[in-house]
Amino acid sequence: MDNSARRFVILALGLAGGLVATIGLFNYFVDPYGLFGRNRLGIQISAEREFKSSQVQLYQHDALLIGNSRMAMIPVQDLKGFKFFNAGLGGGTAEEAYYFLHRFAHKQKLVILGVELGQGDPPLSKGDIFAPPTLTSTLNNLLNLRTVEYSVKTIYNHFTGVPPTLRADGSFDAKPWFDRWDKPDPAHLALVVEGLVRGYCNYSGSSKVPMTFYTKIAECMRQRGITCVVVVPPLYESVAGRLRDTSAATRYQTWRNRLQEIFPLVVDLSVSPYCAEENFFKDDPVHFKPEAGVRMLNTEVIPVAERAMRKKDTEAKQP
Repeated sequence: MDNSARRFVILALGLAGGLVATIGLFNYFVDPYGLFGRNRLGIQISAEREFKSSQVQLYQHDALLIGNSRMAMIPVQDLKGFKFFNAGLGGGTAEEAYYFLHRFAHKQKLVILGVELGQGDPPLSKGDIFAPPTLTSTLNNLLNLRTVEYSVKTIYNHFTGVPPTLRADGSFDAKPWFDRWDKPDPAHLALVVEGLVRGYCNYSGSSKVPMTFYTKIAECMRQRGITCVVVVPPLYESVAGRLRDTSAATRYQTWRNRLQEIFPLVVDLSVSPYCAEENFFKDDPVHFKPEAGVRMLNTEVIPVAERAMRKKDTEAKQP
């Protein structure tokens, strides 16, 4: 190879290496997923799992709220008695809750776990998605063109005044949800309610629903001395009313009994005054409003945790 060809190859490799390094540094300092603790512009993309598994290690807290999007919608800054981090995940499963708690719940005083009525293990296992990243996965994140896209979006949204989707305490910003779903649409609402009723009424029975991950969560929390309170969140009023008169109601009671065997502290609000329609978004019979979630936890759930903690302290002081 002559000198001119060698210089060309070296120049080309240098340019390529410089471009790769620039992309990596750009993504590292913008940190759109919040993986590296560098993000200063807010989480502007759908990255709950990546952000919360990093942020939970940075945010000072002594309690965790975990579950699916219904828990994620609750602004934990308004909860009393403890400083919470919201670890709720959209579409969160029992498996994800277990692995999140296994990785990140160590010295907290309290865990509030949202469990949907009839929920058990997910049909498909994904494994421990919260395991520490490997070198390969880290480089893939830094050098991925999709990450570049998200970095640019993060910068653009920040400087155009778009609020972050997630707060520092892990809570989901519900304003866009209000804008989209808190407007009356009776036809759509009736369609969604009918689908929910069919889904709940077709529940096959607790004997067919494994609950191994909930058993693992309960054992993990016991071993670490963390008080764990389970809350079964409310159903939409008309869904709860129609379910009450079906054969599925008996099967759900069997499921409740199994849940109570696993977790000593269960607050079941699935059929309760919190089912009232005004507690839910006008066109979303699945998600209750943030203020309803705050009232529910402050009034019904946290007092149960506090009583259990006082009892534990009293027993520990006895000779």
